[in-house]
Amino acid sequence: MKIHFLIKKIAWFGKYSGYECLPNYMPESEQFELFMAKPKFTHKLIGKIYQLIYGWRDKRPNQVWADLNFISKRNESDISHILYLDYHFNILERIKPSEKKLIGTIHIPISFWNDKQLKLLPKLKHYIILYQEEVAKFQQYAPESTFHVIKHGVDVDFFSPAKEPQVKRNKVLFIGHYLRNFEMFYNVYQAIDDKLKGSVEFHFIIPQSYRNSEWLQKLAGNSNVFFHEKLSDEELLEHYRDSYVMMMPMNNSGANTAIVQALSVGLPVITTDVGGIRSHGGGTVFPVVANNDWQAMTDLFWKYYENPEYRDQISHDQRVFSVQELNWNVVVKQHIEVYKKVIKG
Repeated sequence: MKIHFLIKKIAWFGKYSGYECLPNYMPESEQFELFMAKPKFTHKLIGKIYQLIYGWRDKRPNQVWADLNFISKRNESDISHILYLDYHFNILERIKPSEKKLIGTIHIPISFWNDKQLKLLPKLKHYIILYQEEVAKFQQYAPESTFHVIKHGVDVDFFSPAKEPQVKRNKVLFIGHYLRNFEMFYNVYQAIDDKLKGSVEFHFIIPQSYRNSEWLQKLAGNSNVFFHEKLSDEELLEHYRDSYVMMMPMNNSGANTAIVQALSVGLPVITTDVGGIRSHGGGTVFPVVANNDWQAMTDLFWKYYENPEYRDQISHDQRVFSVQELNWNVVVKQHIEVYKKVIKG
């Protein structure tokens, strides 16, 4: 089987992070080719021309070139897979309806799709969606299409618990910016800090350019709040390994990279019951709370903090769940099965 992948590389992800890692775990028996933006002058020039022709002003010229190259060569493969369809809606504008061997993966919640994007959904016969919760909503816009649910993968060998215990009971971790509920976090922080008087550290891994929230600005002035960015894979892993919990309330979610990595390391996740959280263990493997219920999230923090045995049991359960269901070696097989179904028609 020959597969073409259209890659969107997230700037702050390392080599072990993100859905774009999928091709890295393909078995040697499968042939594949990667299409992605490259810093070549000719690609930028040609991409700029087509950017102006098609009006794709929200795309970088070298990404436009990669998109068009991917489209033009899709008939040379058995399967062509757009790994981040949410970023490549423009491709659906350039293809005929009911493409049978072109697949797009859906990451973001349907509430962030506009009418134009939703009307393009019938263009493809097959989609992969990384969470179960909104399949029926997407299906309404493309009733003849099939939505294959596959959970977000994670490298369970790299994102693994430390061999020697190194967890710091006074360290709380928060990662990322997209769809996060910073106001809710601020309220929980205030409740915890009022009681513990600065003895717990709160570590945020967020690029500088995404720290504009007024709630983050309020948090930044506290001596027990720390911000990090531009970490190596190994530095990121150490934060997962030595934190006591990851407390990260969400306003919405599809599949969240930080959460699946925390699950794999065995770092207990404290988050909200939104979007695709339940598809990735929320409510069954680890407890969740209602969005904006900061008091419930504070109570859940105390449950972990005051009961290390409970914390360690959730840690163990998350790790088992990740190895059994989120392991890239498992997830890749599920993708290949979908590819085979698509080819057979």
